[in-house]
Amino acid sequence: MQQPRRRTCPPWCVADHTADEEGGPVRHRGATAMIPGIAIRGTAPHDAHGIELLVELHADDGDPVVAVYIGDGVEGIDLTTETAARLVRRLNETLRAAGAAAL
Repeated sequence: MQQPRRRTCPPWCVADHTADEEGGPVRHRGATAMIPGIAIRGTAPHDAHGIELLVELHADDGDPVVAVYIGDGVEGIDLTTETAARLVRRLNETLRAAGAAAL
């Protein structure tokens, strides 16, 4: 008889692992933040449309790399937490330079 796999969830994991396939990969997932916004394309007058960005932490069980997903649920990008932190700092600098409110 095979012993059930032991897993230790990180404190941010909100995934229901009872639904995971037995013997399949286990992915830890953080709470999903949904950020409504407006995306623009092209030159003025811009093609503007509403978007909803999703931001979520995730990591495979046993993998020390924690990633941050940023996307719309269909297309997106996975960044390491270190890269995401650099992105936040640079976005704040860019917003301050533009005269917009930064964190």
